[in-house]
Amino acid sequence: MHHQRIRILTSLLIFHLFIFSLSAQDSRIVPNCPMNVIIAVDFSGSEMEYLDEIRTVLLGLTNPFELDEAKMKIGLITFNRGAKLVLPLTDDTEKMIATIKKMNLVRMVYATDIHSAIDLANKEFRRNSKQGVPKYFILVSDGDPHAHSRGYGWQTDLVNMKRLKAGDKEKEVDPVHVFTLYTGSMSPQTSRFGETVRKASIRHMGKMASDMHSFFYFEDYPILLEYLLKISNCL
Repeated sequence: MHHQRIRILTSLLIFHLFIFSLSAQDSRIVPNCPMNVIIAVDFSGSEMEYLDEIRTVLLGLTNPFELDEAKMKIGLITFNRGAKLVLPLTDDTEKMIATIKKMNLVRMVYATDIHSAIDLANKEFRRNSKQGVPKYFILVSDGDPHAHSRGYGWQTDLVNMKRLKAGDKEKEVDPVHVFTLYTGSMSPQTSRFGETVRKASIRHMGKMASDMHSFFYFEDYPILLEYLLKISNCL
């Protein structure tokens, strides 16, 4: 991450959320167009130092919305070695916010099983999202630099993501639009190998997104929020 800019943005967002929370019930938006969103958050060891920033950005992306059974549900997944559904798709706004605030990485785990998070999201959409409701998956990760340094272990991410995006018409499973939010280093690495791995991780996050406009760097999350607001207003 570009640490200094991230901390400045986080400080501004914390202030915004504090002001926003004073009148949250009046300010939150109930979408005009139905949508279900699942956010999967990288809880590998490489993200531990930045958990406060990630948690704050999650609130920034979700707090503007008032959840509603017919209009908007949000679910949350964390992943490192395997994946965990910490919040099934819900229409309970306060429960969602409380879950985000309590999210914590209690021990260092150097594994980034993105493929497990994608598979779990696919199952949750099939289980708890009605057919015909637009579905969105937001992946928050540094792209698994460990797998790219080994040269393998990331291919299953692409296979599972392709399945999630495509859906299954015969089984009446809706396709899912994928946004990716890259949380890894923005600064070039001093070693050629390290820089190769960093660039590979960024490319990987880009490939998993539905299109070039659905990939974001961490500091650009306000643009992702703008997208979600537009979608919620049928734009």
